[in-house]
Amino acid sequence: MPPSTGNGVHAQAWTSFPARVTKADKITEEAPMNTTGLKRRQAVTNSTRVLDFPPPNVANNGHYFFRTNEKIMKAISSRFLMWVDAVGGYLVCLNNQLSIGQARPGSKVDIPLLADISSKHARLKREGEEGDYIIEPLAPVLVQNQEIKSPTLLHHGDVISLGTAELQFTKPHPLSTSARLDLIGQSRTSPYTDAIVLMSDTLIIGNNMANHIVYHGDEHQIVLYLQNKKLLCRSDQQVNLDGMMEQSGGELFYGSQVKSDRISFSLEDAY
Repeated sequence: MPPSTGNGVHAQAWTSFPARVTKADKITEEAPMNTTGLKRRQAVTNSTRVLDFPPPNVANNGHYFFRTNEKIMKAISSRFLMWVDAVGGYLVCLNNQLSIGQARPGSKVDIPLLADISSKHARLKREGEEGDYIIEPLAPVLVQNQEIKSPTLLHHGDVISLGTAELQFTKPHPLSTSARLDLIGQSRTSPYTDAIVLMSDTLIIGNNMANHIVYHGDEHQIVLYLQNKKLLCRSDQQVNLDGMMEQSGGELFYGSQVKSDRISFSLEDAY
């Protein structure tokens, strides 16, 4: 039996560091960087229970990271909330097909909006290798002030109007098929977030305006990516991942916290 932390949580076996991923590495290494960024309101972070010590007789050689019991660290599924300190909060959606509708008790929509719209107002699909995004109206939808009657391809910068809600669609990074929906005016999600990230292959956090999440600070990037149905992250600098120092990345779970000298964020279940 592994040692206990004293609160009923037992250490699991250490997990090997994930192999390098070509596309995530390419984005980390090739993406242009600058020091221009957006400064947003301070975000609220949650806390994560972590173990205080490694299993006995295992050397801390920098190739492993420490994890808590799976009952506490739940694997990421189709959506999560991401709180980035001093930047904002984000609803991150992983599925290729998403529903948009009114936020109400028991709502099953992927993107719930606090607005005067239908319970299921539209569907959003990601298709093809280029990551084309198509919106299908289930109730009145306007794209660039023109009502659409059938599935319509979205372009970078398009403004989508659904009832009283307005969203702007962007694909900020040229090497990623992930996209972003920014809330315009009084539009907001439930729970409140600053934007929705439609994550396909990667989600890039950095100080470049072409990143999916932009922070104000010195040059630095953290890339979230999917591999074998797991959500992982890589950093171009050392990070503290769920209480374990000096790791450049690893698997992320609901409740995970990632901290570097410049960026700090945590993940929560969106349900």
